[in-house]
Amino acid sequence: MPAPIGTHLVTARFGNNDARTLAGYEKTGGYGQLRKALAMRPEDITNEVKASNLRGRGGAGFATGVKWGFVPKDAKSVHLVCNADESEPGTCKDRELMYWDPHLLIEGMVISAHALRAVHNYIYIRGEMMREYLVLQKAVDEAYARGYLGKNILGTGIEIHLTVHRGAGAYICGEETALLNSLEGLRG
Repeated sequence: MPAPIGTHLVTARFGNNDARTLAGYEKTGGYGQLRKALAMRPEDITNEVKASNLRGRGGAGFATGVKWGFVPKDAKSVHLVCNADESEPGTCKDRELMYWDPHLLIEGMVISAHALRAVHNYIYIRGEMMREYLVLQKAVDEAYARGYLGKNILGTGIEIHLTVHRGAGAYICGEETALLNSLEGLRG
């Protein structure tokens, strides 16, 4: 059932300074969905995402579950990369999410990484976004300390790592292949 009109889902914690902390996020139910997802098989998570019809925010609005289905089942190494570069003029949606609700992004990444069997994962953030980077890095550190990230997440034996990578601020790095080049230390 869809949320009632006017219900804030992504922006519900905006303006709440306490929500940027792990304790504040947990008070509002944060990381509850991660606990549920860790008890699921990766393919069951993918099937739920397919059924939800969740779509990417790119120009094509590609179905997320379908895209996840393209990852080869026998892949030796899978990486999940969050494009938080926001290099398009006038785009400021992601930076607000990273600043006000960083644990929401982290929880979503850990669930997605589990579904994809991705161990080493990245948030590629624009280098100029120092305010957001500091908040996000602190949240990642808190998640590691609490066991939401690392070698044995919440005692499940599941290993997921997350690195916040600051880009050099090149406009082109908002594009997928340029971003991946930059992440690998090459020219975007």
